Amino acid sequence: MSRPNILLIQTDQQTAETLSLYGNPVLQTPALERLAEKGVVFELAFCNYPACSPSRSSMFTGRYASTIGVHANHMLINPNETTLPQVLKENGYQTAIIGKNHAFMNDAAKSYYPGSVPEKASLLRQVFDHVRLAEHGHMVDGYRNDPESIAAHEWAQRNCWNSPLGHGTNPARLEKCGTYLLGQSMVDYLEKVRDPEKPFFTWLSFPDPHTPYQVPEPYASMIDPADVPLPPKDNLDGKPERQKVMHVMDAMDRADDDLIRKVRAIHYGMIKFIDDTLATIFTKMESLGLMENTMIVFTSDHGDSMGAHGLIQKHNGFYDSFTHVPFIVYAPGYKGPKRTGYMVELVDVMPTLLEMVGVPVPYGCQGRSLAPFLRSEQDYFPREYVVMESGEEGESPKLSDITGRPEHPFDERYFVWCAYRDAWLGKGKSIRTHDWKLNVYANGEGELYDLKSDPHELTNLFGDPAYDPIVHGLDRKLLLWSMAKEDRLPMNTTIKLNYEDKRKENANA
Repeated sequence: MSRPNILLIQTDQQTAETLSLYGNPVLQTPALERLAEKGVVFELAFCNYPACSPSRSSMFTGRYASTIGVHANHMLINPNETTLPQVLKENGYQTAIIGKNHAFMNDAAKSYYPGSVPEKASLLRQVFDHVRLAEHGHMVDGYRNDPESIAAHEWAQRNCWNSPLGHGTNPARLEKCGTYLLGQSMVDYLEKVRDPEKPFFTWLSFPDPHTPYQVPEPYASMIDPADVPLPPKDNLDGKPERQKVMHVMDAMDRADDDLIRKVRAIHYGMIKFIDDTLATIFTKMESLGLMENTMIVFTSDHGDSMGAHGLIQKHNGFYDSFTHVPFIVYAPGYKGPKRTGYMVELVDVMPTLLEMVGVPVPYGCQGRSLAPFLRSEQDYFPREYVVMESGEEGESPKLSDITGRPEHPFDERYFVWCAYRDAWLGKGKSIRTHDWKLNVYANGEGELYDLKSDPHELTNLFGDPAYDPIVHGLDRKLLLWSMAKEDRLPMNTTIKLNYEDKRKENANA
């Protein structure tokens, strides 16, 4: 039997709690629910960096952002790294990207790594056989000259892109919007482009529900804002100052509950649009007889606070609203539990998929394969904790550094705070167990949350002497993690005497 196909579906900026599978009370996603019925929902999956490129780059190399040097959202995978699609292509897979990239270097970025091998600079087209890209809004390769798609894109950019809480109903027909067009692009690939003699690996990458927060009807009014629950209020007392800067630069101190509900309702509508598109794709796969031999993973690159902690979008922090992502796996023949509390990191995607299809995992990959669990084998040892990283070198801005800020949630003068490099200054690391989360920052600030009694991360216990033993224990685990994940590349291939071999040789002489 040929190796299984792989379909990796990824949304952009979607927290796990947006799905009914993770407890959302108002948004139903039947396509994902049907997928989960045949597979498994990982309840505790986390990105390794709460921003697009570092998260995606980590996922596709199986290596942490600090290891591969992708520590900011403008950075891309170094062409000298070994990536998942490259390994699969070398092992007979037809590889495709349909949707948003923001990980692999394209022709326009050839000079980004001047020390890299020149022929590897255009990494995107080196590792993917079929490339059909999409952007935030509604621009999708193959439809860029369509007047209605152009109009939909321009409306989104003009009305919902430049302000913290810009949102709205796109007047375009849904058939001319990006999510629908990506669904059609995927169907076209399955019917007309893929080589039936080869297994395929396809990264179906939706730019939504990331900003701009907008969607056409019927999705724009599908969720009544009055039904949308709000997260608990967080006054940010005792929290790192960077979060108070985020709060004012998001203009969330000027946003009332009704506005936040409206934005969340549009965000949910965008997700529902994606789910309906997935239903069309899954139906097509069934008609082509592909579901029986295709492994499917659904996840997101990071979350969106959506009002939690008085914040919107993503930021340089480690709340679950930023880092907890959906993770659903369908593997043909899977017979294990339908849900699991085992902890997962996105760096685990690469070794898991490679092991599941019988391809060796490259040396230097730092993720942990879930294949033994998916195969119901006895030698799977789940993670005790997950680790996340964020931030660039430098001092995070203080409230006293802010000399200009949005005056209201629709003020376009300062764009959105998370798009500025300043917002990501200040390195941090987070270690999360089932019971505790410790966040440490290079400037000495910290956060400690008792996740059992405080699942919404409202009360910061860092600095309370009563919890010093917890902090010290987690600090030690983080130190051991840091040593364990130090890069092993390049591999040491020098020839040298090994003491144990020499001792045995002398003993046998």
